[in-house]
Amino acid sequence: MLCLGESLKAAYNALLNSGYQLSPGAFQLLKESQNPESLVSSLLEHLKSLEKKPLVIERSHLEPLLSRGLPVKAPAAIKQPPLHSIQIISGSEGGYIEGTIHDFRRYFMDRFNRLKEMLKSRADMRDAVTPSSMPEVSKHTKVKVIGMVSSKKEFKNGGAVIELEDDVDTIRVSFRGDELKKKVSRVMLDEVICVFGTTSNGKTVFAEDVVWPDVPPKIRSSRVRENVYVVLTSDLHIGSKLFMRQQFESFLKWLRGEDMGAPQKEISDNVRYLIIAGDVVDGVGVYPNQEDELLIKDLNKQYEEAAHYLSMVPDHIKIIIIPGNHDASRPPLPCPPIYRDFAAPLYSLKNVIMLGDPAVVNIEGLTFLLTHGKSLDDVIPALPDCNFKEPQKAMVELLRSRHLAPIYGEKTSLAPEPRDSLIIDPVPDVFHAGHVHVWGISEYRGILAVNSGTWQRQTSYQLSMGIEPAPGVVPLINLSNFKVTTLNFL
Repeated sequence: MLCLGESLKAAYNALLNSGYQLSPGAFQLLKESQNPESLVSSLLEHLKSLEKKPLVIERSHLEPLLSRGLPVKAPAAIKQPPLHSIQIISGSEGGYIEGTIHDFRRYFMDRFNRLKEMLKSRADMRDAVTPSSMPEVSKHTKVKVIGMVSSKKEFKNGGAVIELEDDVDTIRVSFRGDELKKKVSRVMLDEVICVFGTTSNGKTVFAEDVVWPDVPPKIRSSRVRENVYVVLTSDLHIGSKLFMRQQFESFLKWLRGEDMGAPQKEISDNVRYLIIAGDVVDGVGVYPNQEDELLIKDLNKQYEEAAHYLSMVPDHIKIIIIPGNHDASRPPLPCPPIYRDFAAPLYSLKNVIMLGDPAVVNIEGLTFLLTHGKSLDDVIPALPDCNFKEPQKAMVELLRSRHLAPIYGEKTSLAPEPRDSLIIDPVPDVFHAGHVHVWGISEYRGILAVNSGTWQRQTSYQLSMGIEPAPGVVPLINLSNFKVTTLNFL
């Protein structure tokens, strides 16, 4: 637990990062409170409901919260939660979309408007405009412009130009200087960003800074007071000749608490949740010459085999499964749950919950964002600091972008649903993905980003692409203290 000084600093930074200033009186009251982080967390929740938000937090904004006893009283004893506490926030939807021009226009307008509002919720961006609402101003006027990135060109001299658009108009933004060069290198096509800059002739802005929608700092508050573990895994690829059967069976034995010493047994006995982030089976016809590497060539029988393995997981462990690009679900994101017609044996397991991609679930009071991670194929090549050996870096960029698949028109196809469910909202405590077959863990603004690796050895296709998997490693999260442990079954 944080000491008072650290808690006060964290609370103060949370306010600043949310775009608010703090008056001296409010700071003194915050300093005197027993739990500054809890007080600020309650305040930020309250401010979300206000149509007109203050620029400066005054003492009067905090006093009503104190009078309700929210942050100053020591927390009461919390009852032990039931064996499982799961709330499905999203992930069970999925409907038919024609994919007309009208559908795509509506889809991108929903994305643009919602991310624009996230940016404008910050106190320093409330006066930001869009390209079509940019006023006629003289040269060298300071402006803040929110738009979707429609093009990007980087030059050998270190400069760059991007175009920002809304549904009506476009502006040109010029970047110069080393610091801005670093920032613009992280800008992806079709992201919604805000540019701070100075006007030039016509619809041209010289950039001074770039801001992404980003996630606010997360102050976690787990209800769990005893060790409860969530196991994260993905990319089993059952049905492939390269599926690591023996290692996966060792993992299942570990979940059952077999053949281990007391320390490991204590952890295994307290596992309550197993999350599989897609590619349960290897599928059929997914990549060139895949049939040569299939042990089971019938998709239904692959799922029968998967159900056979997962039936060995103890009943007290809830299994949450989302689809991957090798599973029987529609290719465009968002994907509905794996089709029952192919995976009926999985649906028959009493401890299995089948969800779509993406899915958001609340487990023991903590929010988990689950996606297979198909868009990493587009994001990693687009960003200079990202690579397939450290997928968690690209996952952090998705958090900053507040979107799971910002780039349109590359390898990741999108279904233009009326509401863009790939926008990252709510902000998770844990962001879990797979797909690239390499495990990696990072923490960003209090959010754990975890890529959970694979149970498949290197395929011929991966070899041709220069992808070297890191199989057999399983991350576990202790929900009582948010510590991550990894188990290696190689």
